[in-house]
Amino acid sequence: APPLSSSAMGAFAAVLYGAIAVAMGFINKAVMSVYGMEESNFLLLTQMVVTALVLFALRGAGKVQFAPITVVQAKKLLPVAILYNANVAFALASLAKVSVPTYNTLKRLTPAVVLIANSVLRLRDPPSNEVVTSIAVVVAGCLLAGYGDLEFDLGGYVMGLTSCALQASYLLVVERSGAEKGMDSVSIMVYNALLSAFPLFVLVLLTGELRAGVDRLVLLSDDLGFVCLFALALAAGMLLNYALFLCTLTNSALTTTVVGVLKGVVSTGLGFFLLAGGVAPSATQLLGIIGNTAGGVFYSLVTFREKNAHRRVKLKMSDADLAGKS
Repeated sequence: APPLSSSAMGAFAAVLYGAIAVAMGFINKAVMSVYGMEESNFLLLTQMVVTALVLFALRGAGKVQFAPITVVQAKKLLPVAILYNANVAFALASLAKVSVPTYNTLKRLTPAVVLIANSVLRLRDPPSNEVVTSIAVVVAGCLLAGYGDLEFDLGGYVMGLTSCALQASYLLVVERSGAEKGMDSVSIMVYNALLSAFPLFVLVLLTGELRAGVDRLVLLSDDLGFVCLFALALAAGMLLNYALFLCTLTNSALTTTVVGVLKGVVSTGLGFFLLAGGVAPSATQLLGIIGNTAGGVFYSLVTFREKNAHRRVKLKMSDADLAGKS
């Protein structure tokens, strides 16, 4: 079969990431809520271990290729891997305590954290009024949704907000350090899995999640539904990491962010019907979630437009330089 064009590959990567991300949220929610597996760090550890084992097995079979592991590259990627997995760990812990729509509402605060960090540290030029307005709508919607949440769980909200801070830190570190430049998505997955496995193992060992998680697996091993769902969670965790890195490398970090927002819109809508729990959202919470979602979509459109405009300006300047030299 002929290879996909760059535009087709970019579209495929974006759709793959969006579809897996939507499914992953509900799969993890089902594992933790329906079957009571609250050991979210144990779940993350098993996903990382399975990812590493599968990738090395595929390399041994000649199905995938990645460069040998080096200490220099590992040191370079260690902060990125820690931030990424800490973000995922807190996100899973939050998802176990709040509904899917509330979880997505909290996660949309990440651009607000990035905006604050950029303003305090002066990492970028001041954002446009449209960007500030869209983020303000996102924050206002989140506050309104939290105020009207009849199942308000302080721990779930704190973990969700912490996940936002860690995700923002991850994005800023990757952007400023260029740690992942020149690497393919499979290599990034391998380093991410290997660098995160040992810290996660120590964490679940000290917190007791390792024994509790193993005991729960043994207890539910006769339940075919749980076994299938847990296996699906492990596979989806690996595929989500691959799709995330592939989308970012094939397209851009901005495209990945836009797809993430659209994914949030889809999963928020589905979340009112799937695994919604016994309490219907209040009118205030529903209004806040809608406002938060609208702000997130507006933010994506504005940043996408500004990025394209900036790219066109750079292209014109480059053409003008070439014309001047000729």
